[in-house]
Amino acid sequence: MKSLSQDMENINTINKYREIYKYHKKNPEDKQFAEEYYSELSVYKIAAKEILENYKKLPNTKEILSKLDELQEKKNTLMQEYSLNKEQLSYLVQCEKNYKKYYGIDVER
Repeated sequence: MKSLSQDMENINTINKYREIYKYHKKNPEDKQFAEEYYSELSVYKIAAKEILENYKKLPNTKEILSKLDELQEKKNTLMQEYSLNKEQLSYLVQCEKNYKKYYGIDVER
């Protein structure tokens, strides 16, 4: 999930600085432009490199969002199961304590 959110951030960065990068590619001899937008170009190149390591082409943000939604639903389901199991365990531990107390057995917990 963390990598998907990082991918989403990289895609947004690429989309944000795409026009600057295109202009720089068309006019590589424009040193003043390159110096002025050095940080934006660097961020764009790093984001593009990270995306291309994981994907052959730039993924659609809708695909990533749908994957994130799927993972969130799965997480919510697992959290509900965990909460239910935790409640059941708590109930059983309380029953065990009551049983031992009723029959005079020392509770070791």
